Amino acid sequence: MPTPAKLVAALLFAGLCWYCGHLLWTESMPEGARIGWFREILAAGGLVVGWKYIGRTATGPMGRGNRLAYCITAGIGGAVIMFLLTFALHSAYATLEESLSSKYTEVGLAAEAWMEYAVADAKLAANPLLLAVAFAGSAAIGLIAGLVGRMAR
Repeated sequence: MPTPAKLVAALLFAGLCWYCGHLLWTESMPEGARIGWFREILAAGGLVVGWKYIGRTATGPMGRGNRLAYCITAGIGGAVIMFLLTFALHSAYATLEESLSSKYTEVGLAAEAWMEYAVADAKLAANPLLLAVAFAGSAAIGLIAGLVGRMAR
């Protein structure tokens, strides 16, 4: 059921994910790197995670809001979910793209490459500025969504 807390969490978290994708591009990637629709795809994923995870926690079990500590924790958990989802999906896409050109002859080689891409993505995202913005922003979004969930009874 749509609630104001879900809407606020979804929109704010989508904006944060877009900005984190932009920070990743400007701060961690080499000069001249092209990312295509990466930021927009991150924002779409943030919209879903903000609605389904952070917004549901902020709405509370009875639709009357939840404790603010739960909401802040849900915001931080949403950031962890987005990082893991991004690593898994991007590395799977890169592996699939290479496997279509018949680079891998066995399934084990493709799985190994998938894990190598995921580790490389994690190293790329280990920028302190990006992590600080992602986790502090998601905690603030959880707090804001929790306040909206408590006020919009």
